[in-house]
Formats: sequence, structure tokens, C-alpha cells
Amino acid sequence: MEFLQKIRDFIYDLEEKDFYKYLGIVVAILVLLVSFMMYRYYSKVTEYSQMIEEANDIRQGQVKVVLARLEKIKKQKEEADAILQKEEDFKILDYYTKLLKELRLSQYDKSTDVVQKDRGQKYRESELTAKLGGLDMKQLCELLEKLELKKRIKIRNLEIRRSKKRPRSIDVDLIISTLLPKVQEAT
Repeated sequence: MEFLQKIRDFIYDLEEKDFYKYLGIVVAILVLLVSFMMYRYYSKVTEYSQMIEEANDIRQGQVKVVLARLEKIKKQKEEADAILQKEEDFKILDYYTKLLKELRLSQYDKSTDVVQKDRGQKYRESELTAKLGGLDMKQLCELLEKLELKKRIKIRNLEIRRSKKRPRSIDVDLIISTLLPKVQEAT
């Protein structure tokens, strides 16, 4: 209280010219202080607005990527369904056996095994594992070419080794697969 009394006495003792000078200084300091606070406030608002816009741009870009991927998956699913409808009774083992006979490679087939796995609610994957021994590269290339031409089949794995039994020939481990509707039984 005594401090305020001293300030009041100081102000009453001032001449009018000095009073306005001190009042101008105090008002100028207050105006500068308020201006600085407003500058800081609007600069932070602008900075945060830019950060929000950048985050939204990134999010929109990611959404576009996800939507494009979804469209691609839908098209692939439609293509797969169309292929499945063309050959409803397709059996991978029968096709493989027929292909080996057509290419005259039946004598090179050592063993063949078919495994089925569920892939989602609508599909089942039929996977054929084959071992071929004593082939030459020309025969292998013809076989792979025929397999690639069949859209229904996907080559999963191909392993080529030099044959230990026959010189200048190769042994091949091949895994091919196809999708089947779950309702259909296949071998």
C-alpha cells in the first residue's frame, strides 16, 4: 500500500509536460507489448495451420494410394473370377500330366504331389510340386513357356540344379499353383 502511495505522490508532483511524457512512454510500452503478443499469436496460428494443411495433404495422398490399390485388387479379383468361370472343372494335376505328354517329358517326371490350401472365404489354392530329372534347357524352356501361357497357372518356385546322374543335363524342382472356388473339389 505504501508503494502505491509513493507512485501516486510521484504522479501528483509531476509537471504536466513530464506527466504526458511518462504517460506516452507507458502507453508506448503497452502498445509494443500487445503488438508483440499479437504477432506471436498470429505467427503460431499460421505455423500450426500450415502444419495441419501439410498433414491433410499427406493423408489425402495416402488415401489416394490406398484407393488406387483397392481398385487394382478389385480388377485382379474380377479377372480371377472370370478365369475361374471359364474353366470350372480345371484340375492342375490333369493339366500338368497332359502337358508333359504333349511335350514328351513324361519319362523325366520323378514325383508329383498336390496340396490344397484355403485362401479366404471364396477360394482354395491347389499347389502342385513336381520333380523332373535329366532334362536339357530346351525342354525346360518349352515347359515353362507352356506354363506361362496358361493364365490359370502361376509358377511359384523354380529350382534348377546340375544333374548328378546324367552329365550335361539338369534336375528341376517346380511348384505351380492355381485358384479354385471353395465349393469345387480338385486334385
